[in-house]
Amino acid sequence: PYSVEKDFAPIALVAKAPLSVAINKDLPITDIKSLIAYSKANPGKMTFAVGSVGSAGQLSTEMLKKASGMDYTMVPYKGTAPAFQDLIGGQIDGFIDPILGSLQYHKGGLLRVVAVTSAQRTPNLPDVPTVAETIPGYEFYSWYGLWAPVKVSGEIQSLLNAEVNKALATDMKEKLTQQGLIVSGGSIEDFKKFQAEDMVKTQKLIKEANIRLE
Repeated sequence: PYSVEKDFAPIALVAKAPLSVAINKDLPITDIKSLIAYSKANPGKMTFAVGSVGSAGQLSTEMLKKASGMDYTMVPYKGTAPAFQDLIGGQIDGFIDPILGSLQYHKGGLLRVVAVTSAQRTPNLPDVPTVAETIPGYEFYSWYGLWAPVKVSGEIQSLLNAEVNKALATDMKEKLTQQGLIVSGGSIEDFKKFQAEDMVKTQKLIKEANIRLE
């Protein structure tokens, strides 16, 4: 009953959330290169979890499959918790989801994060390479923004944007960074441009992979 572009006024991009490529710890996979090699040595046998249909995780998993030429099966789950349980238990081989979900399991040795989907390595996982270090140009995020109803005046939109940027300059930035987020901020125009580009990218992925909500 609404249009994202026509009914909401972008205020500010708050943060981007890189995703982690998490693998069962018992597999002989330590990075994207060995993941591709293992997948090609076992065509069609690998399984990747999907936490929810149409999520950033699913789109990123589809994008990795296409960019790398890997052949794996995607298994839908009702939420990330059961997906991580099966990944740790060995019922599933891999799972791509925002870093925050896998961080504690990776640090506890229960699974292995072999790559992150951001353009640069993340401060909270400095030793983990990016996917782009093996597949140049690969970059994907979940992200968070602030919008207002489109009828809100331009003056109030500008005020809200300024307050978001002010808040992101406080200790909030460090707290978000510790959770694996990349703090963004910027102008209303910056956010409009980012949103438009992201929608084009994700709509293409959704169409090519024929992703449909049940």
